Amino acid sequence: MKLIHRYLLTEFLRHLGLVLLTFILIFLLVDFLEKIDNFLEAGVHLPRVLHYYLLLIPSIVFNLAPAAVLVSVMITVGLMARRSEVVALKASGISLFTVSLPFVMTALAISLLLFGLSETVIPYTSVKTNAIWNIEVEKKQDASTGRFKNVWFKGGGMIGNFQVYDRPGKKLEGIGLYLFDAGFHLTERVEANEGRAVGDRWEFQKGRIKKYDKEGRYSVQPFQQAFFDLPELPEDVSRVTRAPEEMSFEGLWSYARRVRAEGHDPIRSYVNLNMKVAFPFISLVMVLLGLPIAFWREKGGGIPLGIGAGIGLSFIYLVFLGLARSMGYIGFLPPTVAAWLPNVFFILLGLFMFTLVRF
Repeated sequence: MKLIHRYLLTEFLRHLGLVLLTFILIFLLVDFLEKIDNFLEAGVHLPRVLHYYLLLIPSIVFNLAPAAVLVSVMITVGLMARRSEVVALKASGISLFTVSLPFVMTALAISLLLFGLSETVIPYTSVKTNAIWNIEVEKKQDASTGRFKNVWFKGGGMIGNFQVYDRPGKKLEGIGLYLFDAGFHLTERVEANEGRAVGDRWEFQKGRIKKYDKEGRYSVQPFQQAFFDLPELPEDVSRVTRAPEEMSFEGLWSYARRVRAEGHDPIRSYVNLNMKVAFPFISLVMVLLGLPIAFWREKGGGIPLGIGAGIGLSFIYLVFLGLARSMGYIGFLPPTVAAWLPNVFFILLGLFMFTLVRF
């Protein structure tokens, strides 16, 4: 490694560590002040709160690292410009492309590290933090017990809904089944208070059967006990209720394929799948966007201006990213395009801005 590359890398990583640490502390403070009332009202003890925020740090790093990378680039190059180092490097015959190389390679490495973090650590910590917030603070159901509320499923020409699905106990409550013919016309509706698995069949209790004819008329047959054949119920309902950040790429891929196999619209799942890969590479995009802006001022670089520009560009990018993702969710853009369009657009913008810099 050239001496100049080692110097640039050291300066960049030093500023990156300080900026990222500052961002993390600010986020933790703001989030704590916003949620402390919820923790107190729910009776969550302080050690548990501290445990929650400790587990939250990997997700904070993942989300704030791109902005920290951009601000660090602006600060590093701005300080070099203030000390006239950029001019000195150019006078020595060192091009700005050579100066840019350590920043670009480091950003690429950070992007790969962030993707690895999203595949290994973040799914685990996100499950834990979401469980603390949803169960201990919001008092919602505990998916880890295998007891789920308001479950819908589709299969075998049938759509079903259960108010409660006790997977370990193989019990159902608040049962509603809707059976359709090949033309998707409702032929039968089954309602029951509860049910339990008996061998390969399900025993429903205290219910009624509505049968519909082609003219729309129906007959009602009440029952105290009856047996029904159901398609395989979802053994992994917990995965359906999990947030995208709680799943790895393979988990999101499997879930998207299952959603499609069950006849549901999988487009949202495929957008999340592509976002899983595209988001970590924002760090690389931020460097390619920030370097030409930082190089514009060769002397007396304005550090506050650089920090403001970095935060502003990060905000604009996130707005663009949110807009593209929303258009992907509604099907206006293909999932791959929705996830990668912001990256491609800002990379091209950064490369264009490089052409305006005097090398």
